[in-house]
Amino acid sequence: MNEPVRPLLELLEVVETLRGPNGCPWDQEQSLGDIGKYLLEESSEVLDAIEDSRGLPSEHVCEELGDVLMNIFMASVIASEDGTFGLHEVAEGIRDKLVRRHPHVFGDEKADNPQEVLELWNSIKAEEKDSRGAPPASRLDGVPRSLPSVPRAEKISRKAAGCGLDWNGPAEVLDKLREEIGELEAVLGNGESPGDDERIEEELGDILFTAVNLCRKLGCSADSALGRSTAKFISRFRGLEEKLVDLESCTPQQLNAAWEDLKEVER
Repeated sequence: MNEPVRPLLELLEVVETLRGPNGCPWDQEQSLGDIGKYLLEESSEVLDAIEDSRGLPSEHVCEELGDVLMNIFMASVIASEDGTFGLHEVAEGIRDKLVRRHPHVFGDEKADNPQEVLELWNSIKAEEKDSRGAPPASRLDGVPRSLPSVPRAEKISRKAAGCGLDWNGPAEVLDKLREEIGELEAVLGNGESPGDDERIEEELGDILFTAVNLCRKLGCSADSALGRSTAKFISRFRGLEEKLVDLESCTPQQLNAAWEDLKEVER
């Protein structure tokens, strides 16, 4: 136990020094709000590193996890400065929660497969909310507002579908998608003026949300599908850079012709 704890205590000391009177001016200015943004960014870099290593442990994954850990320590130190909570309370709280939500490991409950574990976890979670006297929660609660928009839309639509609010199949979602595109075309047909900006954004949002649901009904991840298309675009764009070199001096016709050539080579 002592060997893993020592580097954690040393990291805490470093972070406290950075925030201290003789520390780093940049670190001293950071707030919890700042750390929240960094955590989202650093967590995304962890996911990239895991993908790059094909799901295997690597030095890159280790490094990115360290960045996340540092931000957790920094957030805890910031909170401790006004006595709200510190790293001790953070660790103690999650330790107690893990023990409480794993009675099949630390208690007498039984759970023989992942599905039973999940049901037990959700049951305990609901009991915790009731014990806090929380008001009745929406069935859509629990999906973080700060989650990136595509996975958030996926989770929201999946929860709603679990309550019966869903299309019968992909064909119905396609019809809805055509309907939403028609509504956007109607807005654009009225003239693209500054007064239409909010309506245009709303209609675009409806199209994207419906497309996410189409992915769900077809059994694929919208986030993964968009990620693959983005990666394909990046690959083609790099090919364009190699083919034309000075893109900015090319005409739109030259760019489009080169782009079509790259697509043909892929085929």
